Formats: sequence, C-alpha cells, structure tokens
Amino acid sequence: MATAEDIAALRLLINEPNDVEPWTDEVLAAIIDSTTSLPAAASQVWTSKAASYSSLVDVSESGSSRKLGDLHKNALGMAAHFAAVGGDPVTTTDVPVISRIRRTFS
Repeated sequence: MATAEDIAALRLLINEPNDVEPWTDEVLAAIIDSTTSLPAAASQVWTSKAASYSSLVDVSESGSSRKLGDLHKNALGMAAHFAAVGGDPVTTTDVPVISRIRRTFS
C-alpha cells in the first residue's frame, strides 16, 4: 500500500507537485501499488505523459517558435531513464550463483 511519503517521492520524480487531474494522489497510489518500485512507477507515468504529448507538433508563427514535439521525445527519455534505474527484480541478471568447489589431492 502506497504511503504519503511514497506519493510525495513519486511526485518529485514525475515533476507533478500538486494533487490535480490526471495525477491525483489516488491515481499515483494505484500506480505505485501496481509496480515493483518508485522508479518503475515513474517510468509508467512518464510513458503515459509521452502518450498525451504524441499529437503535439512544432509551431512557428509571428517570429517565434515552439518545439512542442520535443515534449514527447523528452518524456520518452525520462521513461527510459527510470525504467533503467528501476530494474525489475524478477528480470535482473544480478542473482546469486551457487557453485561447488572440489579439492583434489595429488
């Protein structure tokens, strides 16, 4: 069960300081409870953010420009970063190995 501290920590990772739609405390708590770690939860949120940014395009008018398409790219980069940092404990290659040593006498 996600604690208030977990939700606050996730809010820092996803740059959403306020309890507003769509990232309410209830939504974030459900995401935390469904994942293996806070970085994994952050990766899931950033992936969702990237999906919402996918339709944005770069705009140039009246001498100014906005590269709104970069929002999608950057959100995907954050998702990949937190996925790499989070490391699913089930799929990690860092597992203990048991071996047997035999001594031979000559």
